[in-house]
Amino acid sequence: MFRNKLKYIAVIIFAGFLAVLYNDYYMGILFLAVAACPIVLLAVLIYIYLRLEVEFTSVVHVVNKGETMPVSVQIHNPTIFPVAFINVTVCFSNTFLEQDKENRQVFYVSVDSRSTTNASFSLKSDYAGSVIISLSGVRVFDYLKIFSLKKKVHGEIKVAVLPRYYELTGDLLKNGSKIQIESDYYSKTKSGDDPSEVFAIREYREGDRLQRIHWKLSLKQDQLMIKDFSEPLNCSVVIMADLGITGRDRLPDITDSLLECALSLSYSFMLKGQIHYLAWYDKKQGSSRRIRIVTENDFFDAVDGLLGSGPYFDIVDLAAVYYSQYPNDQYTELFYITNIITEERLDSLIWVKAADRRIIYINSEEHSPVKSHSGKRQSMLNSEKLSVKIAETGISLFSVNVSDIKAGLESLNFN
Repeated sequence: MFRNKLKYIAVIIFAGFLAVLYNDYYMGILFLAVAACPIVLLAVLIYIYLRLEVEFTSVVHVVNKGETMPVSVQIHNPTIFPVAFINVTVCFSNTFLEQDKENRQVFYVSVDSRSTTNASFSLKSDYAGSVIISLSGVRVFDYLKIFSLKKKVHGEIKVAVLPRYYELTGDLLKNGSKIQIESDYYSKTKSGDDPSEVFAIREYREGDRLQRIHWKLSLKQDQLMIKDFSEPLNCSVVIMADLGITGRDRLPDITDSLLECALSLSYSFMLKGQIHYLAWYDKKQGSSRRIRIVTENDFFDAVDGLLGSGPYFDIVDLAAVYYSQYPNDQYTELFYITNIITEERLDSLIWVKAADRRIIYINSEEHSPVKSHSGKRQSMLNSEKLSVKIAETGISLFSVNVSDIKAGLESLNFN
């Protein structure tokens, strides 16, 4: 635009030179017309700017990783002047990744007089998270691109980019996971034998036990009434997704892999009818969160919670925080998905009451799984002290590479 101004100044100077050189009436009129043209263009531009209406919308708010996010900018021009040049700048960033820089894309559109134009754009995020999309501004140019005015558009669009997750084949749980343990949750559709909770009260049928007769209600109803007890729901499996990161170099790859691994396990358990907990550390609340996964709605609530929490670089021991909040819970299976393995974290895992504990380490070429007390990185195989501790505690350790999470999980033999 600065070049256009210089060019037009040169045109005015040239027109003035001709007007002086020829000293003619028509050349003087030409010079005045050339000199007054920018003023007229600016006046028209201001008028259009004040009347122009811009609306920013999106047709989707949830996409899978790698899919495009279509957004639409609706521009309404109620004036009699068409607008040939409009510069639309769209900004978007992934709030799940704190170090993610704000990305910008610029689009050019035009609008006829007394009409509305819908400009659609497709954005894409290569990583999971919550993507915030906004218009940094809509800049309107005059017909010669000498002047421009920026129109601010308030508001933003939030799009959840879901991580990949898979249905894993094979038996991921030992027979111990089928053992019924004490539970505070009961079925709403099926009766059972737990006398601590009443499922329903009904009329007596032949074959009912006399011990289940509700005598007070039977006297009121003048007929025998039976108490059906509740069926406790087994929730003996817990998945801990540790989103702590050792370094920032490959943060997006590591975080996506941690989410992919945890959600694939959870999704597979849900499809097989295995009720379980999915737990993680919420850095915003400063505590651990967990969701009991029974249905698909529970699963997506957990996905939303994970995306809203984000990764963290602080030294947070998820197992220790989780145990401090739920010290009395017991499990038959514990899956701990992490990118960091330390002796302290192994000690914390021991405190969690579980028959079988499994660590799934998300492995990458640039990060080693073990850090010593001094903070120096060590190789998992060379850490003799850690290997001895793992063997003594009976914790199973598995490694999955970020290059192919699905194949890595399906190749693991948990039994």
